Amino acid sequence: MLGHMPAWSCLTCANQHADTPDPPATCAICTDERQWVPPSGQRWGTISELSSMGHRSDVRSVEPDLLGVGATPNVAIGQRALVVQTYAGNVMWDAPGFIDDDAVSAVRNIGGLTAISASHPHFYGTIVEWAHAFNATILIPEADQQWLMRPDPAVRLWEGRQEVVPGVTLVQCGGHFDGSAVLHWADGAGGRGALFPGPGTLSGGVPTGTSNGSRVRHSSIDDAAPAGSFTRG
Repeated sequence: MLGHMPAWSCLTCANQHADTPDPPATCAICTDERQWVPPSGQRWGTISELSSMGHRSDVRSVEPDLLGVGATPNVAIGQRALVVQTYAGNVMWDAPGFIDDDAVSAVRNIGGLTAISASHPHFYGTIVEWAHAFNATILIPEADQQWLMRPDPAVRLWEGRQEVVPGVTLVQCGGHFDGSAVLHWADGAGGRGALFPGPGTLSGGVPTGTSNGSRVRHSSIDDAAPAGSFTRG
């Protein structure tokens, strides 16, 4: 699955960068004031190297029709993806910083992926690898397109409000980044509706991938959010 030239992953934030013979001099995500560079300096690796260091996928059911995908031990900031399963296609939210064949097989067993998006650029991670594995669309807010360190033809830009598949909607609400967004799953939480925020998007929100007994915050979305558009990246 990962037979093409490996992309470089920042070992601090886990964001992959464009395929190049040598790693970049810096990671723009980490040198930005909203992230950090460790005192030891910028470090780089590949997915294969992370596997050889003992990292493995960690896939577990969160609730009916919701799958969590992460890594053990944690990679970089330790984010965990959530895969919403619907009759119209599955949507991955907040890509993890790691991918392997076991994780891909687990997601394939529930129907694969139609689209992938994220709350903000710190959680772009291996988003391109996952898109390649399933020929999925990557949805990136137009306001944050410069923060995707690994450009790819699978990217589609959106703004405002975007229905990904019926019953699953992205809403750009701003916050940590101009394009910071939440994902609303109308059928989640037993039909009550589930809202997936990210750090800095909602006051008191629970960041995706952390645990306080649940990785999902149940709420509703303000219908006043503007309609979005769908353009090629």
